[in-house]
Amino acid sequence: MILHDLEISPNIYYTLDEVAIMLRVSRQSVKALLENGLARGVKIGRNWRILGNDLLQMSRSDEIEDADLTGSLMSLSEPAFTQVWNNDEDSVYDAL
Repeated sequence: MILHDLEISPNIYYTLDEVAIMLRVSRQSVKALLENGLARGVKIGRNWRILGNDLLQMSRSDEIEDADLTGSLMSLSEPAFTQVWNNDEDSVYDAL
């Protein structure tokens, strides 16, 4: 789904993909914020829905500080970082 108009309507529930597009972040980043309690949403079955009003409040609240956001985003990067740097081919560098 392409959202040409990035205006957030307070009474509409958005999907992870829609929120990711509006916030210009990855789907995984939005999911991590929700799972870590740094953003509000409703999980229906396996799917998350985020009320537009909660998105608007999130941008105005002090709940999400830079350190919290950075920590959430870094936790997403850790598995990828480990896969790239912790392998047999690079083990020669571990001894340095």
